[in-house]
Amino acid sequence: MEMRATAVSRSAAALSVLLVVLLLGAVPQLGGCSGGGDGTAADSTAAPADTTAAVDGGDEEAETAEKAITVDVGTVRRGDLVMPIYADGAIRTPRSVEIKTKLGGELLEVLVRDGDRVKRGQLLARIDPREYRITLEETRYRHLQALSQMAAEADTFTVNTGALRDFAAGREDLDRALVRGTITADEHRAQLLALEMGALERGAFRDAVFQQRTGLADARMAEERAKLNLEYTEIRAPFAGVVQGLVMVAGQNVTVNQTFCAVFNNDNLEAAVNVLEADLGNLAEGRPVLLAVPATGDTLRARVDVLSPTLDQASRTCEVLVRFANPDGRYRPGMFVRAQIAGFVFPDRLLVPKDALLTRDDRPLVFKREGDRAKWLYVDTGLENDEWVEIKAVHSGGSLAPGEEIVVSDHLTLAHEARIKVRRTVPGSDRWAFGAAGPAGGAGESGR
Repeated sequence: MEMRATAVSRSAAALSVLLVVLLLGAVPQLGGCSGGGDGTAADSTAAPADTTAAVDGGDEEAETAEKAITVDVGTVRRGDLVMPIYADGAIRTPRSVEIKTKLGGELLEVLVRDGDRVKRGQLLARIDPREYRITLEETRYRHLQALSQMAAEADTFTVNTGALRDFAAGREDLDRALVRGTITADEHRAQLLALEMGALERGAFRDAVFQQRTGLADARMAEERAKLNLEYTEIRAPFAGVVQGLVMVAGQNVTVNQTFCAVFNNDNLEAAVNVLEADLGNLAEGRPVLLAVPATGDTLRARVDVLSPTLDQASRTCEVLVRFANPDGRYRPGMFVRAQIAGFVFPDRLLVPKDALLTRDDRPLVFKREGDRAKWLYVDTGLENDEWVEIKAVHSGGSLAPGEEIVVSDHLTLAHEARIKVRRTVPGSDRWAFGAAGPAGGAGESGR
């Protein structure tokens, strides 16, 4: 029994080994059958399908990967190109005066202080007027005395009006002859004296002679002088302005021609700037000026008012005056200014913003926007200033016209036909637009 059981166990083990061997041999065939036929044929059919799918997917990814470059754009325009002249200077007031006393005496009262704003004719101070009132009264009495003497002798003379008319006509003839040059100045004086003596003998000036003889003429002049001196005891502002440098106090004795204070009117100021002799060739009055005031951070728009007729021999510069209003008192005399003057104005030029210009292969170019693409255009440039460049010609089959847009930022590595996205459109303002075009400067064609 034991022998039979051992034989059965051995037979079962051998059967198991045979089954494993059969299963291992069937594995490659099962893999080939999964393709539905010959394994080699199945592999060659599947490969092309996988390759096509990979190529199509790559094109879609490449198109999606082209990223738009964000840029700013500006506008092409046609207009005047201004070549500025630079000059430095300072602000000053054309209306300032040092007020001085016109007579002496005790200063009774001072009615203003430094920094006070005064009106034209406003009383600033008063000098003791009593002595000057007495002098005026004395002259009036002498005037009356002369009048009484003249009234007593009034019947002793008569005026020959005909002789007076003849004298006036003869003097006009002499004056015309002097102007024409038919007589000399010495001859004019001699003939006029003879004419006066003849008119006097005929009774032409008897009233004036009578007033002089009686003292009436002197009395009248003395009275007028006394009135004027009495007015001078009141020190008044000659125009509206601000008081500065007040150096006197009430109770002080003053003398003639002594400084009391100064009055400044800063409502209208002027900048005096010095232009080099070499820049004067095409400069003219009325040209636009951009006047920078560093102290306030402002830039004023003004015009050239005055060109000095002379040059400073030491600095070889010409003084140019630029006047402007100062209604709120923001600017003060003495402030430093820097002027840009429209020295040369070249009208009707095709212009692009200076930031649009690039140089590649030693050739200038700009990128023109067409839809969502940037296309380069090689150009010939002309004159330029701080903001604009003149375009004289366009190459590479393109064109530029006023109103078209060009790239002005983020374009250093930009390629032709690159995809772009506009961040903003930079305004194409011209800071010289407030000035009318002046004469074209032929000598300025070389640019700066």
